[in-house]
Amino acid sequence: MPLFLLAAGGWALARTGYLAPGWPEGAAALTVKLLLPALLLNGAYHSALPDALPWRPLAAFYLPLVSLFLLLAFSGRDQARSASRALAATYSNNAFVGIPVLVQVFGEDSLRHAFPVIAFHSLAGFSLYYIMARRGRQGAGMLRSLRAAALNPIVASLFLGFALNLSGLALPQPITRLLAMLADAALPCALLVLGASLAGLRWQRIAETATIATAKLAVLPLLVLVLGFYVFGLAPDAVAVLVVLSACPVGVNAALVVRAEGQDPGAASSSILLSSIACMATLPAWLWLLQRL
Repeated sequence: MPLFLLAAGGWALARTGYLAPGWPEGAAALTVKLLLPALLLNGAYHSALPDALPWRPLAAFYLPLVSLFLLLAFSGRDQARSASRALAATYSNNAFVGIPVLVQVFGEDSLRHAFPVIAFHSLAGFSLYYIMARRGRQGAGMLRSLRAAALNPIVASLFLGFALNLSGLALPQPITRLLAMLADAALPCALLVLGASLAGLRWQRIAETATIATAKLAVLPLLVLVLGFYVFGLAPDAVAVLVVLSACPVGVNAALVVRAEGQDPGAASSSILLSSIACMATLPAWLWLLQRL
């Protein structure tokens, strides 16, 4: 409930104009470029890293994601529109929903299961989108876009945290304290920005939007749950993290990437709005189910 109330507060602030115009864009940039990277860098730096790449959790998350993406991408005649629909149905809002929910419900230690997934999430989703949307076209623009995804502050902060962790370098206490202070501000700011971003979205293509939201909030997390528990035999706490990340609403960047490709982002934008509202029911339902498995 505190998470939803914060998001609702962001929506109300954006709708009423109580703050100066343009504050959601500034707050979003602050959150994505500074606060969330500080949280993830701090977590990756202090976490106990596995001896090898955790391929089973990655497979349990990304095999369903890739399969669902390809199924939707090949389901229509318009390859660009089908690719945008597939991206929206598989790209999670980990920054503004996934991380706050994990920290609030399971504690900050749960992020150690999320780090590998988050590190590759944008790169995997955007790669699939560009490949499918640009079939038969030149790939130079795609390579530039993938490079930008790899240099995303959230991804870069994770890799920097891993590097510092593996190096054994002890950061000075003022630096670690600064990171902790920034990390404390990350979650409330992320939720306020989420609510504010929804205030400017409008409904379009209701049937297509409902299909995308259903695939994102129900089908994808169900596939991740089945593979995590019954195929790869992961620990319940790891499965819970993977399911929460896959059950998040559609990520805001999905619409931005589609628009940058010169395509109509209407369905992606509508699915962001619908899935963000619907997740107030679906996320608690998944958490309730996970507690009983």
